[in-house]
Amino acid sequence: MIFKSNQGKSFTKEEGIDLMVSLSATDANSEKKWRGFYNSLSQKELQDEWDEYWKP
Repeated sequence: MIFKSNQGKSFTKEEGIDLMVSLSATDANSEKKWRGFYNSLSQKELQDEWDEYWKP
């Protein structure tokens, strides 16, 4: 699965998760929680989360 930013940059699923986690994590524990949350999403749910952030 490939994700694209609104500027056209491509990200793998893992890179997309890393980016979303880095934008929302506030400390070491929350990073683990967010990473677990994003890893638990289906591809459709993850795409929806990505689109919500990147699409205007």
